[in-house]
Amino acid sequence: MKKLFTIFLFVFLLSVTVNAAANMEITFWTHEDPNRTEIENRYIEEFEQANPGVTIKRVTSASGKIQELILTAFAANQGPDIFNMSIEDEYAYIVNERLAPVDFEAAGYPSIQALYDAYIPGVLDPVTYKGQLYGLPLELTNWCIFINKKVF
Repeated sequence: MKKLFTIFLFVFLLSVTVNAAANMEITFWTHEDPNRTEIENRYIEEFEQANPGVTIKRVTSASGKIQELILTAFAANQGPDIFNMSIEDEYAYIVNERLAPVDFEAAGYPSIQALYDAYIPGVLDPVTYKGQLYGLPLELTNWCIFINKKVF
């Protein structure tokens, strides 16, 4: 997860033209997850130490609320620099070309194929559109159905 988060931040940072001497604040919107808060804060601190002049502002919202907040922000052309939400909610931003493609070199890969090869086959398919990669997984979850055999 550390590598994914670090790559995610580097991709964004290096995808933007910035004067190296300038101070920069990157706003990262994410959903509340007490299990991730400590580790994300640690990675943000490490990233900021490795990149003087860059500050990451981590903004958390309730999991059920972040989709509405991001939609409203994008409608006003004031979306966050980086955001994390489920692919089914994020996909509209990809197909409407509201996001920048991932820069594989900024992510530390020699080619786009090397980046794809670093992941389990198919993992990046949902964030690939018209041959461009628009995101890297920050977390993977699974949904399960439990059946009560006494009922069926």
